[in-house]
Amino acid sequence: MKTKLPLLAVLIVGMSVATHAQSGLTLSQCVDYAIKNNTAVKNGMIDNEIADNSKKELLARGLPQVDAGSQLIHNFVVQKIILENGVIAAFTDPTKPAGGVLAFQLQLNNVWTTQLTASQVIFDKSLFTGIANADIYKTLSVKMMERTQIDVAELVTKSYYGVLVAKKQLEFLDNNVQRVDSLFREAQERFKNGLVRQIAVDRIEVRLNNLKEEREKAQRLVELNMALLRFQMNMPKEENLTLSDILDEAVLTDQAQSDYDYTKRIEYDILQNQIKLSAAQTKALKDGYYPRLSAFATTGYNPAATHLGDIFQGSRYFNYTYVGLDLRIPVFHGFEKKYKVQSRYLEERKLDNSLQQLQKSVDLQVQQAGISLYNNLESLKIQKRNMELALENVRISRIENQKGIATNIEVINAEGDLKEAQTNYYTTLYNALIAKTDLEKARGTLLKK
Repeated sequence: MKTKLPLLAVLIVGMSVATHAQSGLTLSQCVDYAIKNNTAVKNGMIDNEIADNSKKELLARGLPQVDAGSQLIHNFVVQKIILENGVIAAFTDPTKPAGGVLAFQLQLNNVWTTQLTASQVIFDKSLFTGIANADIYKTLSVKMMERTQIDVAELVTKSYYGVLVAKKQLEFLDNNVQRVDSLFREAQERFKNGLVRQIAVDRIEVRLNNLKEEREKAQRLVELNMALLRFQMNMPKEENLTLSDILDEAVLTDQAQSDYDYTKRIEYDILQNQIKLSAAQTKALKDGYYPRLSAFATTGYNPAATHLGDIFQGSRYFNYTYVGLDLRIPVFHGFEKKYKVQSRYLEERKLDNSLQQLQKSVDLQVQQAGISLYNNLESLKIQKRNMELALENVRISRIENQKGIATNIEVINAEGDLKEAQTNYYTTLYNALIAKTDLEKARGTLLKK
């Protein structure tokens, strides 16, 4: 099932990621590490094992069931059977009047019963259907784990980009500090020679102090983003984590990928499997109307004695054994199954509605992410140009300042414009990377297998 993205064109992958030769983890390696070690993914794998065990549990119900039991009973007062004299010829006492009460003790004070019972299902349609449905459970469990993996890949990707952008911002702030620090030292020398006023030196120092503070914040932001990435990967803090990828905005690929397929979304797969499972559960309920047939066999001994010590005498042990068939035919259960089946049909209608709603949601998500990416990449071109112009203005103002044409204030203002342009550029760059990730997830192509 395919549809078209309602955009004239979508810019995909605005930023390429290059890899250093030095040791470190690439984005792909970080995603792989997280998929292997993330707690949610590990729990998903355990759910898969649970699904396997559930199927085996159903299969085991179709195997022979064997039980052994033993019961020792001591009667303080032995229960008696009550008859009326003369009613049964074999139990008539001529010394008592007709109709009189007769009490007979039919067992001894101590009774010990041991038995072995075996049963085997011969026909149970609901059980057989449940075993067949176990494969759907397993498939659904696998799909749920895949969704968890995609969610983890999204979080790791965004965190990885966050680290790269934060490092780049820190790098530019370091350069800004170096340039302003150089300007500050030059201004101090000029002040000593009487060429500038103290207020000019103080203004440069204020700018330098502010830049140093921002650099410290940027350093802490890098550390925080690294901690977030480590958390998403479930990497122990004792394990060293370095990143080998760098941001390279040199390649902007305009790909006219206007088509996308709903079936690539894991949520779509999950809903389809839930619909299959719901239909299978409905069938299992309807199969409950079929008769159930099972075979059974029992063997055992039931010695009895007035005195407990005599119960172990071998002469008191007499075997009993019997076999049989047990046929259960559902006749009437207050329409319970009927209403359960009706409820299952209603659940299936809800799932169909959810599937249609998901398609609309995917359309909207792809459109939103596509527009966001397109806007950010267009803005990125402007911000890159602004940054280049601001950098050139700093270079020219420094030269003019050294020649006495431009004042220190003009240089400081140029440095401020450059820092603002750099901030805008990397903010837009990060937003573009996030939009690109969102678009890949919306298309169902974030985690490639």
